Amino acid sequence: MRFNTNKMIATGLVGLTLMATNLYADDKKVVATVNGTDITQETLDTVVGMVGGMPGAQVDTKAIIDDLIITELARQEANKAGLAERQEIKDKIKDATDRLVLNTWTQEKAASFKPSDDELKKAYEERTSGEKLEYKARHILMKTKEEAQSIIKELESKVDFADLAKKSSDGPSANQGGDLGWFKPNTMVKPFADAVAKMEPGTITKEPVQTEFGWHVIKLEERRDVKPPEFDTLKPQLEREYQQKKMLAYMDELKSKADIKVMLPETKPAADAPKVEDKPAEDKPEEKK
Repeated sequence: MRFNTNKMIATGLVGLTLMATNLYADDKKVVATVNGTDITQETLDTVVGMVGGMPGAQVDTKAIIDDLIITELARQEANKAGLAERQEIKDKIKDATDRLVLNTWTQEKAASFKPSDDELKKAYEERTSGEKLEYKARHILMKTKEEAQSIIKELESKVDFADLAKKSSDGPSANQGGDLGWFKPNTMVKPFADAVAKMEPGTITKEPVQTEFGWHVIKLEERRDVKPPEFDTLKPQLEREYQQKKMLAYMDELKSKADIKVMLPETKPAADAPKVEDKPAEDKPEEKK
């Protein structure tokens, strides 16, 4: 890929050059000047590195310098036009500055919370304690307990489970004969996971299992031991979660100590407004709610 100044805007190289930090520093080696403004070797190296990292890129240093010159000329013309004095531009600059300061503070503050090895190992044990087994199961989902009980009676007559699931199940896995594939308990809603954990491979639930999705008849086909990820593999994620938790607690502490006044009037829900739990649930047992 060769950059051409005539295609500068189309290729987005202006954006690349503007992303470079410390574009014009007096104490750095100068590779070009534009109406008295220096373009430094550091800027050139930054853009060369960005371009060189693109798939199929062929770095043409002269073309990149030409693009940097065009970018600087455009910047100078924009300043001559007085755009920086427009209120809308000032507001955007302030917003961008505020976001940069906020993001930097948030990242640095979160990073200041350092978990101990014992805390990380405890979090690791909690994370992996429920991942010792995986299960492979099928299910038939019905709207009522009575319907599910009727399904169990049919299965007692040696009816094929997969065929009956295709014919009768209200669940999204009906077309696959109720097949849920391999799953870990923590990926299922709790009543479903608890029921599967008590079953032996090859058996079918003797009573329907109720979840927010309906009534399930479950057939456990197989189970197997699963080795959890190594501690070092999960450690970065556990550290981030620890920092997020500490950051939320820190912000709650700041909020509790702050002088906060909310001026909006309190609103009361309408007497006939439906509760959240009244909303019909999706009929997907494999999805936690």
